[in-house]
Amino acid sequence: METKRFFKPFIGDGYSSGINGQKVLVIGASFYCANPDCKFYNQCTNVESKDSSFFDALCPFYESHGKQLHNEPSYCVEELPQTYRKFAMSLAAILGVEEPEQVWNKLAFTNYCQFFLPAENSFRPTFAADLSNRDFDAFIETCVELQPNIIIVWGSTINRPLLHNNPFVIDKNQLNKTDGYVCHMQLSEVTHPISLVNCYHPSSRAWWGGIDEFVKYLTKEIG
Repeated sequence: METKRFFKPFIGDGYSSGINGQKVLVIGASFYCANPDCKFYNQCTNVESKDSSFFDALCPFYESHGKQLHNEPSYCVEELPQTYRKFAMSLAAILGVEEPEQVWNKLAFTNYCQFFLPAENSFRPTFAADLSNRDFDAFIETCVELQPNIIIVWGSTINRPLLHNNPFVIDKNQLNKTDGYVCHMQLSEVTHPISLVNCYHPSSRAWWGGIDEFVKYLTKEIG
C-alpha cells in the first residue's frame, strides 16, 4: 500500500515499555520553514500542493547538516525547543522523572500536517485549510505502526479531524462528559481501543490555564 506519510515519527527508546505499560503517542500540529531565501521555499511550503516530499534530500539547509526533511520529528525532540520542553516538564511529575529528555524517551511524536508550512515573517498558526485527507490517512498509518494505547493531541486545530470528525471514534459522548478532553477510537488493525486526550497546544497562552485538567484526564487514562 502506498504510504501517505511524509514525516517519520520520533520513537523514544522507552516507548515500547510506555508509562505504566501504556504506549503514548503525541501528535502536534505542524512544522514550519522560516528560510524564505531558499530557492525551494515557495514550492516546499506551498499551501495548495501541500507536499514537501520532493525536497526531502534537496533542502540546502538540511543537506548541509547531513539531514533530511522527513526526520524532522526526531530533530525537534533532540533540540528540545521551548514548546517541547514545556510539554515535557508538565508530564514529568506523572512519570516521576526530572529531565525533559527522560520524558521524551518514553514517548513517540510526530506532527499531523504532512508538509512544511511557510513562516516567512513570524510565527504562523496552523489553519484548518492547511490540513488535508492525506494528513488523516498518515495519522492512521502511524497508529497502525506504533499501536499506541494513548494519543495526546495538541491544540484545537487538529482536534477537529482527530476527535470530532474521526469516523473511528467509538464514544463521542465522552467528549461532553470530559469537558472535551477525552474520547476513544478503535481501528481494525489495532487490538485495543486508543484513548485520544486533547490539550491546549504547549505554545499557546492557554497552556498553563488548562494544564491541571489535562493532567487529571491523562492520569486517568494512564491508570
